[in-house]
Amino acid sequence: MKKFKLKNKRKIIFNIVLINILVITIIITMTSSFYMQKLSAENNLNSSSVIKADNPIKRSELIDEYIKQKEEKIVEEIDIKKEITSILIKENNKYESIIFNYKTGEAMEKSELINPDFKEDFENKIIELIYLKYPEFIAKIISKDNGKNEYFFKDNELIIYFYDYEIEPEVNEDLYLIVNYNEIYKYLNIKVDIDSKYENEDGFVINERKKLVAITFDDGPSIYTNQLVETLNKNKAHSTFFMLGNNLIKYKDAVLNVFNSGNEIGYHSYAHQNFKRQTLDEIKSEFEISNEYLKSITGTTFSLTRPPYGSLNEEIKESIDTSFILWNVDTEDWRHKDVTYLMNYVLEHIKAGDIILFHDIHKTSVETMEKLLPYLYVEGYQLVTVSALAKSYGTDLEIHKSYRYFSK
Repeated sequence: MKKFKLKNKRKIIFNIVLINILVITIIITMTSSFYMQKLSAENNLNSSSVIKADNPIKRSELIDEYIKQKEEKIVEEIDIKKEITSILIKENNKYESIIFNYKTGEAMEKSELINPDFKEDFENKIIELIYLKYPEFIAKIISKDNGKNEYFFKDNELIIYFYDYEIEPEVNEDLYLIVNYNEIYKYLNIKVDIDSKYENEDGFVINERKKLVAITFDDGPSIYTNQLVETLNKNKAHSTFFMLGNNLIKYKDAVLNVFNSGNEIGYHSYAHQNFKRQTLDEIKSEFEISNEYLKSITGTTFSLTRPPYGSLNEEIKESIDTSFILWNVDTEDWRHKDVTYLMNYVLEHIKAGDIILFHDIHKTSVETMEKLLPYLYVEGYQLVTVSALAKSYGTDLEIHKSYRYFSK
């Protein structure tokens, strides 16, 4: 009987312990569940807070009201890093830019976006890029910054429009400069996007929207050639110089200057002898000697030839391995040594695809370029080398063939 009671008592104790364990387990489980729900709620709250913190600023309603009022005139509007809103308007054929503080809607001056410690650096960089794009007669005027400039800030670049500048000859196109932020981001008071690759606007790069022509120079180099190269550089122009072989060493520095300035050097015989009055062997020999001279100076050889007096036949064409370049506009500058006459003659006769004949041995011809090139620019022409002109017209210059002009 005692053994039974003891056994029963032990069973009761065991059940009590088991029940306590079960109760504790339930309590722990419920507590853990509550804690996890609370933690999850806190995480959700924190997550919402992060999202909210990432977008704390809304664009001012004042900006939206302005856009609504000017809707018909607005060309483009851009929000930059929620710092500014940049708006471009076109009215009376002119662009106008407006800059707003993104948060307050207050109008801002472009000077507020430039770090005052780098104001001079910013201005110098803009001037540098102006001279890279435009010929000197334009660049020297708009770089003075005494006209009306409109600054339109975009995501990756700044566009500056130039108005009310007195330029002679008068320019018949919008003047503007596209500045990639890579060039100026260090000078700005706002955050901007930076491109990994970009190209500045370069006035020497061929613009297929312009009327392309080749003005060529024969009989040099001479004492005037370096002056001519400087004039071409100032006007973002390139030319082809058909040189005499016996002048190459004499004017070695001028030859190198022509070459290094992006111009093209062609062959114009060794000593200006009429090819038809020479033997084919003489033509070949003089060509080889001249090639050696040129190679010793520039490391290149002649690929283009202009026969003196335009004197050419099929046998001559086959005698040397070059293309033969003639012309379709002859200024006769050797006869008419008058700047005004030569300038007017070219302006009256020029058209896209032309090859125009000048000589860089005449002072008046070089002086003509100084006055003529700005007028050609404002008339929509771009001066390029003969090879570049041919390429733009889809022509592959072939050896033993002659070309007088190019057309589509």
